[in-house]
Amino acid sequence: MKKLPALFSLATSIGLWYACTQHPQNKNAIDKSAVKISNHGVNIAYTDTGKGDTTLLFVHGRRINKSYFNNQVKYLGNKCRVITIDLPGYGQSSKSHN
Repeated sequence: MKKLPALFSLATSIGLWYACTQHPQNKNAIDKSAVKISNHGVNIAYTDTGKGDTTLLFVHGRRINKSYFNNQVKYLGNKCRVITIDLPGYGQSSKSHN
C-alpha cells in the first residue's frame, strides 16, 4: 500500500512532463487513441487530444478511469490540449506487481 502514492506521483509527474514538452506532430491533429508508458513493468495509459497553447491534465479518482472525462475532452479539445491518464490498476493501465 505504501507504493500506491509513489505510483500516483510517478504517473502525475509523467503526465506533467509530457504536457510541458514540445511535440513535433501536427498541432491541428486530434489523437484519441490511448498511448502507454511503461515503468518498472507497470503500463500507464493516457490520451493526448486537441490543440492549443493551454494544456489540461485530467487525473481520475477511485473507481473510475480516464473515460470519465470524455465529455470534457470533446468540449475542450477544440480549445486546448487535453491529456487524460489512467492510474495504475484502472482502465487500460496495468496493476502494480506489489
